[in-house]
Amino acid sequence: MTCIIVSTNHRHVLHGEVSGWLYVIDLETHQILQATAGIEPPYRIRDTNPRGGMRGMRGMSFNNGEFAIANYSTVFFFDHHWNLVRAITHPSVSAIHEIMYVDDGVWITSTANDLLAKFDLSGALKDCYLVREQKKMLKSLDGITKQKLHSRDILNPKTDFRRRPYFNSDVYDRTHLNSIVAGPHGDLLLSLGLIVGNQFSWLMTVKTLMLKLKIWDFFLTLNRMLRYVLRLRKQLHSELIVPPAKSKSAVVRFNQSDTWEIVLKFTTAHNPSHSICSLHDGSFIYLDTSSGIVIHFSQDGNVFSSTQITEKFLRGALELPDGRLALGASNTLLIFNLANQKIVDAIELSTEPSNTIFDIKLFPSGFDLPPDNLETATGRMLGFDGEKIIWEGNTSANSGSHS
Repeated sequence: MTCIIVSTNHRHVLHGEVSGWLYVIDLETHQILQATAGIEPPYRIRDTNPRGGMRGMRGMSFNNGEFAIANYSTVFFFDHHWNLVRAITHPSVSAIHEIMYVDDGVWITSTANDLLAKFDLSGALKDCYLVREQKKMLKSLDGITKQKLHSRDILNPKTDFRRRPYFNSDVYDRTHLNSIVAGPHGDLLLSLGLIVGNQFSWLMTVKTLMLKLKIWDFFLTLNRMLRYVLRLRKQLHSELIVPPAKSKSAVVRFNQSDTWEIVLKFTTAHNPSHSICSLHDGSFIYLDTSSGIVIHFSQDGNVFSSTQITEKFLRGALELPDGRLALGASNTLLIFNLANQKIVDAIELSTEPSNTIFDIKLFPSGFDLPPDNLETATGRMLGFDGEKIIWEGNTSANSGSHS
């Protein structure tokens, strides 16, 4: 029996409702063995993003007999009985996307501030790398190179990014650093999912203003009506008649001597690309989310194939033991045969199309099924005190296991 575990982000879900789930699935029978409500981050009520925002369960990683999983602002570590072992959080790390649990700690992509961070297992921040400091690389990708946030601001934080107060065009999410995998020689491959240049940044500012003025929905409705009257085909993932300014996505190689190299780059639209996946033969998969395309490429950036497989939101990738790929397409798990470029199976996880797959991992046979609700194992998070978590019913803040 091959089982996988899938994390999801339920977009548009209202405050007070579950915004992210874990699904354990038997791939042979298509049976969903467990659907588990996730752990909600504090301060979600302050989130003005109508889509993902602070919602959902994020990256997952198994190592050392433990399961690590992130939500927006914290990484939680569970043993095989789903007891909370520890939890790691930091004021400078938020909008967490993927994580990579290694023997001496955990790597975290902090999308909010274009930050790659590594923590040891005690929760101490050991290394941090700001993509925005790689000005030569960003210039070659048509990204924004001016910078207000520096490494010293990460190590001695004046801003708590976990509270989401950072909607500033010079600070917030200008590369959408979101995916991380180990490379072949001890290096890391990272996804810069949406590299925002000046024109795209200006359009995002206009959209944010329209959302605040509550006219964005009217603007979309007007575009739908005009598209119907003019008999124009809908753009993938966009209601707009005139497509927004194009941007770039890139896979970059990083080693801990702080050298960066562009491996793969391509033009994309308004949705970030996601989910680098390393394959057993040393090649890689990357998902062009805007176009629903699976890109198969070598470690030096040669593209073997580029195949459109869906018009849904494409995120989450895993190579299965038989060599096929498990891919997330909104609320559906697709099984894709890379050899013949065919979808060979599909499993719908939820009847809600906005309950979108985030990450996919193999589920170890030695683990119990998770509880119905992870907050029964952790308690509810109320807030943070520096690098510690304030749990409901616990007057003292702590960042590990608790009674």
